[in-house]
Amino acid sequence: MINSKTFYLAMLIVASYFTASAQVSTATISNSNINQLYNRLDTVIQQEHIPGLLVAIVKKDSILYSGGLGYAHLKQRLPVENQTQFHFASVTKFFVAMGIQQLVANRKLKLNDRIRDIAPEIPFDNHWEATDPVRVVHLLEHTAGFDDVQLNSMVDTRKKNALAGIDAIKAVSNSLTVRWRPGTMMSYSNPGYNVLGYIIEKVSGMPWDRYLKEQIFLPLNMQNSLFDLDGTHRPSFATGYDFQKGEYRPMPFYRPSGNGAGSALVSNADDMAKFMLYLLNGSADIRLLDNAGLKEMETIHSTLASQAGLQTGYALGNDLFPNNKKVCLRGHNGKGEGFVSWLFFNREAGIAYAIAANSVVNLWPISQAIEEFLTKGISAPKPVSVPIDEQKIKPLLGYYQFMNPRNERWEFYRRIFGGIELTAVSKDRLVVRKENGQLDSLVHMGNGIFRLKDDILPAFVLAKDPNGQPFFQGYGNSFYRKVSRASVLIQKLPIYLGLMAILIYLIYSFIGIFLTLFRKMKLIDLAIPLLPIVGTCCFLAAYRLMGQTDASHKELFVSFNETSFSIFLGMLLFAVLIALSSLLLYFRWSRLSTLWLRLFLAFNNFFLCYLVALLTINGWIGVPIWMM
Repeated sequence: MINSKTFYLAMLIVASYFTASAQVSTATISNSNINQLYNRLDTVIQQEHIPGLLVAIVKKDSILYSGGLGYAHLKQRLPVENQTQFHFASVTKFFVAMGIQQLVANRKLKLNDRIRDIAPEIPFDNHWEATDPVRVVHLLEHTAGFDDVQLNSMVDTRKKNALAGIDAIKAVSNSLTVRWRPGTMMSYSNPGYNVLGYIIEKVSGMPWDRYLKEQIFLPLNMQNSLFDLDGTHRPSFATGYDFQKGEYRPMPFYRPSGNGAGSALVSNADDMAKFMLYLLNGSADIRLLDNAGLKEMETIHSTLASQAGLQTGYALGNDLFPNNKKVCLRGHNGKGEGFVSWLFFNREAGIAYAIAANSVVNLWPISQAIEEFLTKGISAPKPVSVPIDEQKIKPLLGYYQFMNPRNERWEFYRRIFGGIELTAVSKDRLVVRKENGQLDSLVHMGNGIFRLKDDILPAFVLAKDPNGQPFFQGYGNSFYRKVSRASVLIQKLPIYLGLMAILIYLIYSFIGIFLTLFRKMKLIDLAIPLLPIVGTCCFLAAYRLMGQTDASHKELFVSFNETSFSIFLGMLLFAVLIALSSLLLYFRWSRLSTLWLRLFLAFNNFFLCYLVALLTINGWIGVPIWMM
């Protein structure tokens, strides 16, 4: 039984804590700099059409601001307060990575453990498993080579209970095919973090969300943080909105895909402020990571770029953003149904902030204002450069092909049109030409590592892989391999000719309509150029509908319905109508008046058929989205 002396001592400590908290709050309100920042943010949310904004700003020794602006619910005019809960979407990954790192620190797991050894029941396919197995670190750093989540797996609309255990992994298994040797390059994959959630369950013996609550939320007294696995709206939740044509449409709540380990976090300003204080200071609580463990989370382990010395990029559940001119910040961002969020910190500088909006909007002006406020007393570092050894670099100049699309099906064209060319070197500069003709001058920092001339940290590396093949990484973890320009031109040229054929047929169809009206051309002959134009219109309409659905109605991808069938049919008609046009040309060949007209139509249809074949091979034609 607790004696009275111990009880009163405990009460005194609690009272002191709340008194100190009240004093911090009072100081925050009276701080003129904070008030100026608040007013600036208030102006920005009006300009950017942000319904409500969560803001938590922290320095190493204090919480500078914890609260919000605007409205959590527009119709009810509920203001955003420090207890209002926002969905943080992919910021969840930082917490999941921290949970994995805790298991590593407690020697229950190793970063280099093979996934097959931990959980052989996980359904993934790796052609290189015998020599290059998928390891825990590859999932943490998105270097396993998995696709991102497929369209029909983005949200869970089933009325049954949320998926758990191995069933949740099977629900996203259509993304778990390894596309290149694990550990080569980074490609963001939500399903990889679903697998990490399952690994936490396997190793800890409890659901991943409960493990993170006990190991992170409880020690930090984050009482209002949770993982929303059922999509149920709670009174303390901010409502997400879609802003279109001057109006805000409330977005529905859905369960996240898989087990939610990549996107389910819900928190408020007060709890995020507590978490950021811990990030900046470490903790004596044995359940939490110490400073060495937190530092390990900021280290990149598994990419070819990191092996070549580049430490800018995605580490254990967090990325480094080198665009601030004084201090580069690490962290994560998130985007979900009606929500967008950022969490950024720099442990050396002792600054951190978290922001979230209840609409998918541009948070950069908000971020810029907060970073200017936090770095006001910090001097910009002096830029440095190192002369380039031209004899070493010149053999590496040439064309580099983009290699790591986030989703192989929908971004296959980036492999063809997303390349860069390293064109020249001079003193300490490397010149990079992008496909759009833009030139970037990169400053050499030594050992083949470069930075943009206005950045303070390097974000580019030029090196060779273990097989001696040159590679280049930069522009936000984009990975490029040196290839001959001719090999890429061979892929581009028939695509350009196919697009040119569509344009020619568009003009020809307009002329043909008038000729048909005046009986100078037969209707059946007009159909040869007209059918591909109708098919192209169907394809573009289907693609636009898919983009609109992805932005605001992802639930329609999950099942067979009017929208998903329209996307399927529109893309299929592109192929069908071009095939019909080619058949008509075959049957009408001898009846067409001149040889040059026959050859002209055959030339166009050949390259249109090439477009159909290319899109079919890459899975764009007749996409049964609900069955992917």
